[in-house]
Amino acid sequence: MEEFKIIKLPQKEDEEQEVQEAPIERKVDDDYQPPRKRFIFLILLILIVIVAIFVIKIFSTYEDYEAEKTWERSDSAECAYSSFNDNLIKYSPDGVSYTSYDGSLIWNYTYDMVNPNIDICQDYVVVYDKKGNEVDIFSTKGFVQSITTNTPIVEAKVAKQGTIAILLQENNISYIQMYDKDAKLLVSGEIHPENKGFPVSMALSSDATRLLLSIVNVNSGELSSELVFYDFTDDGKEEEDNIVASHTYLGTIIPKVDFVKNDKAIAFCDSKIIIFNNNLNATVAKEISVEGQMKSIFYNDTHFGYISETETETGEVVNELNVYNLYGFRWISKEITESYDNVEILDNNEIFLLNDNTVTIYNLQGIAKFTYDFDEIVYKVAPGSSSRRYYLIEETKTEEIYIK
Repeated sequence: MEEFKIIKLPQKEDEEQEVQEAPIERKVDDDYQPPRKRFIFLILLILIVIVAIFVIKIFSTYEDYEAEKTWERSDSAECAYSSFNDNLIKYSPDGVSYTSYDGSLIWNYTYDMVNPNIDICQDYVVVYDKKGNEVDIFSTKGFVQSITTNTPIVEAKVAKQGTIAILLQENNISYIQMYDKDAKLLVSGEIHPENKGFPVSMALSSDATRLLLSIVNVNSGELSSELVFYDFTDDGKEEEDNIVASHTYLGTIIPKVDFVKNDKAIAFCDSKIIIFNNNLNATVAKEISVEGQMKSIFYNDTHFGYISETETETGEVVNELNVYNLYGFRWISKEITESYDNVEILDNNEIFLLNDNTVTIYNLQGIAKFTYDFDEIVYKVAPGSSSRRYYLIEETKTEEIYIK
């Protein structure tokens, strides 16, 4: 008979001791990285790619183009063009039309003007006959109202709600009139030369609550310019003639004033550019001295600039391009060799130089991004859907081009 062996069962204390004596070992993976480090690496990689793309975009230049779409046109030589809400305004002494860039008609209107000019603010545009008597108001939907004046028109401005201001002049007396879009007279006043002088430029804020006049005066042979700010809010009504601020500049002509983004006023003088704060008293925010003789100015809602003639150390006279933001920070200051008839800052903040059929486009870093001699006279360039696409308004056609 087989004998039974007595086996001693382990006690609880013995089990715990065995477990402690035999800890589980983990294998160390040399390639293992904590999730936080991998996340930081991924972010840095993305930033490097973005910076690389940005640098390539800034310094890339293009010498050729491809016409992706072409639309034939038959306009008169007197036509002028302007961008308006991502479409095209075309105006001439015979009338005005609003089309898409492919020529599709949105609306048109006929009139009889000798010297038509326009002003645009958001969804409204005003067309007026300079030295004539007709002012027409339009929106993106078409004709709104027409106003006939008894006095020759110097300038007209429109606000975002369709309110317009008109500067008129006859027999050395100037008149200011403001109308709503239904042609109801809102404001009327006179400026006599013996009191103030002759207004040469006018600006209207986007909400039509502020008006700015540049007035030239000559007393005892001394030339001066005065910038007069009018305010039509309750604050301005407490001041005499609604004048809330006035700045006088001796020996200076100020041929152009305007309101830009956030209704900040800007004045282009013959020797400097003045930026004003958007406060009741229109205090000066920045004065920028112009080096050399100013030849051309350009601006949009975010940037402004000028081209001036300057003399180098060798005595050579050259053109200099300068571009600033609205805080007075200079983006570009460089000598340019291109001849030009017209300079404009596009909606994408690129600077467009035009000389008949030669187009040059500068970016905000001062790089000549694109230069080309086209076969036809070019009237206007507008940015397209990407940084290398543009609409080209030429003598007989409109093209959507891709630069390469």
